[in-house]
Amino acid sequence: MFLKTLHKKTRIILIFQSICMLSAAGTHILWIMQNGFFSLRNNIPIVSVVFWDSLTLIDITAALLLLIRPKAGMVLTMFVIIIDVIHNNIIVFLSGQHINNIGLELWAVKYWMLVAQIFFMIFVVLTFKSNLTEITLKTEPDKI
Repeated sequence: MFLKTLHKKTRIILIFQSICMLSAAGTHILWIMQNGFFSLRNNIPIVSVVFWDSLTLIDITAALLLLIRPKAGMVLTMFVIIIDVIHNNIIVFLSGQHINNIGLELWAVKYWMLVAQIFFMIFVVLTFKSNLTEITLKTEPDKI
């Protein structure tokens, strides 16, 4: 397996990111189980519903790719988490739930999952270049 040829630090990062993506998929699966697939029950815009429900499969795909095709998995993970954080912040803002209404501490408690997403996004962005460099070095040494 290709993952075994990577440095331990890189392997741990990729495995951690994969677990996080599977956890994200789990939240989408629970949502679908409670509300139904493409449910409009909660007065959420259809675009958001389709986006969130599609993340169920996209998150699982990213998690698997991080382990079997790390470069593709990293790109997909970075794309997904950045778009998801932007989208979710817009939804929170548009619903009138931004920080100014309730204060930072209460907001962070109420939206702890969004805070966790932001920290995960920062982690993905900060580790992207070093992971990509190592993976490229292992797979295409002439490109470094």
